[in-house]
Amino acid sequence: MPINRIVFTATLGELAEVPGTPFAYWAPKTLRDLFQKFPPLDRDVARQPDKPKIADVKVGLQTSDDLRFTRFWWEVPVEQIALSREETFQSKPWVPFAKGGRPFYQDIALVVKWGNDGEEIKHFRDNNGHLSSRPQNEAFYFRGGLRSSNIASSNRLELCHIQPGIFSHACRAIFLQEKANHGYLMGLLNSQLYACLFWMLDPLAHNREGGTISRLPVKSQMHSSVAMLSSEVHDLVREWDTGNEVSSQFIKPCLLQTWHALRGTWNEETARPATAHPLARDFAWSDWGCAHKIRTHRGRDEEEQGSPPLWELAQMCVERETTLRQRLEEIQQQIDDEVYRLYGISDEDRALIEAELGRAPEQEEAEEAGAEEPNEEALPEGIMPAEEHIRRLVHYLAHQVVWEDPDGIVPLNDIYTADGRLERSLGYKVRERLRDLFGEGMLAGVEGDLRQALGRPLEEWLETEVFSYHVGLYRLRPIIWQLASQPRGRLAFACFLDWHRLDADTLRKVQEVYLRPAGGRAAGD
Repeated sequence: MPINRIVFTATLGELAEVPGTPFAYWAPKTLRDLFQKFPPLDRDVARQPDKPKIADVKVGLQTSDDLRFTRFWWEVPVEQIALSREETFQSKPWVPFAKGGRPFYQDIALVVKWGNDGEEIKHFRDNNGHLSSRPQNEAFYFRGGLRSSNIASSNRLELCHIQPGIFSHACRAIFLQEKANHGYLMGLLNSQLYACLFWMLDPLAHNREGGTISRLPVKSQMHSSVAMLSSEVHDLVREWDTGNEVSSQFIKPCLLQTWHALRGTWNEETARPATAHPLARDFAWSDWGCAHKIRTHRGRDEEEQGSPPLWELAQMCVERETTLRQRLEEIQQQIDDEVYRLYGISDEDRALIEAELGRAPEQEEAEEAGAEEPNEEALPEGIMPAEEHIRRLVHYLAHQVVWEDPDGIVPLNDIYTADGRLERSLGYKVRERLRDLFGEGMLAGVEGDLRQALGRPLEEWLETEVFSYHVGLYRLRPIIWQLASQPRGRLAFACFLDWHRLDADTLRKVQEVYLRPAGGRAAGD
């Protein structure tokens, strides 16, 4: 069948071969036959009880007030995050809360308040006294499975794993009868063929309704090659996430990982997520060839002597991510090829599928209602530039300074406290950490690279930009706060506070120990 046809002939009987009789007039017989040959993903939702049971497709919890009941994981003490129903009765009221999905792997950024097995949410009522929340399909909470956002952001179905926790009504969750088939099914449903099959069922492809996903035909016998490829993508993306400061899997910024690998001080036996998040407990470095290549990438001849400047380290991070993206594209192509082969799709029909998907309307990511509601969608796709890697490093070091400070209060400038103690500035302490990392001999070069990446001197960036940068990185839910006195348009006093250590005495301490001794012009504010 030529792929440039503009006229198609289809009978009502042929259209009816696809469940729901969608107007998939362009679909060749080989694709329509798949719906007759193979059972649906969920026979119960698809209303085909005579077919084999492959999986359950479910929707989950609707809190009806996400601002009240959900947080990002970094906003709550990680020791209060539960991974089982039993733990919610043990002073662990927060549970990982999956909303959306990216292909193969996405960290779960949100937690939902589910103390005592959801006691508060289950009794949540609106202003008229009616029960407002909908905790649907509770029997499937805390189980592993697959998930996809119910809002389309691309032509692909974009499935990834559900880790133990609770899933939202804003995603479609899939729970297989055979757990060993998770990787295989994830590969199938993330393939180009299944994007086409879904589009046949819903030509508008604007919403991934559970009923539509449930009708997808599935060749249930697992094929190890697809499962292995899916596992490789999952592991590669999860390992890259160890350089993302707001991920539950975070270890160190990519630039520091690259630096330690270059110096031979990166020990994978001890390099584990530093977040203490329960979802990071099972983290382990993979043995995939590409993973080793990324982790050991040096970016230049190993025989070169001396230490690379900061800018070159950042460029190595860019090269690492480029290698990662190239491998992910290769794997996706291999998955597509294998799935087409498994289902006996000819080259001619594949060309037709690719042409039709190429004409599918682009989808824009939709946010949950309310711009201020927590949203777990990842940062925009794209290879992070070298400048951003350097900004991430400086932000990380500043964050560590505040986090490790004895009282969680760090002044922007050097001051003498009420007891006569010299309290060094944030800039001084960040520079000390840079000196410890790269050595005195590299510090001048590091300063130059910092100025180039930040667009200004280090102290000026910390004074004017670091807090807004932190707010953006932490998705409007910051855990480091800047407190400033600014009379007559001039910054007189500023400090940074660790939000997790705020208490009833914090503001008094800032005023009496730090602010008043800083000088008369600030003391009266």
